Amino acid sequence: MNIKETLKEYFGKHWISRTSTFTYSNHSIADKIAPHERVIDIGCGNNEFKPIIKNLTAIDLANPNADIVIDIEDYTTDELYDVALCLGSIQYGTREDLTRQITKVVSLLTPQCRIYWRTNTGVRDQPHSMTNIIPYYPWTEQEHHSFAHQFGFVVDFIIEDKYGRLYAEWSK
Repeated sequence: MNIKETLKEYFGKHWISRTSTFTYSNHSIADKIAPHERVIDIGCGNNEFKPIIKNLTAIDLANPNADIVIDIEDYTTDELYDVALCLGSIQYGTREDLTRQITKVVSLLTPQCRIYWRTNTGVRDQPHSMTNIIPYYPWTEQEHHSFAHQFGFVVDFIIEDKYGRLYAEWSK
């Protein structure tokens, strides 16, 4: 089974959202978004931000609650977004995989934009056994700074969140 098929299987059938339990990367992110800003939620899961963010497009590889069920690398649009939510979505595979996915995310954003992140540091803490075969990328603070610099962003805020995750805010 390839990475995308593994992720579709796991996130489509076994994953359980914990967004409301995180200290930083929770629903309070909506308070940082102005009503006029266009937002893309990449890997939206259950699409929990839809009721609280006005101009939101939610995409997900496997979850039917998304506005569009699609892989980020296959998503196209003529409109650009001011904000991207990448809360547990850009963290699977190699550095090359992440570079390709971040390139895609950045291509969807306006020149003055922000990305809100929740990234896994390599922890396998969900209860389903499939987490043992998912290729988590081991994000670190240094990786955030490196990727942000590579793509012309500044890391405005980064902190350890719950469950071995990092929460970060990047801006241009």
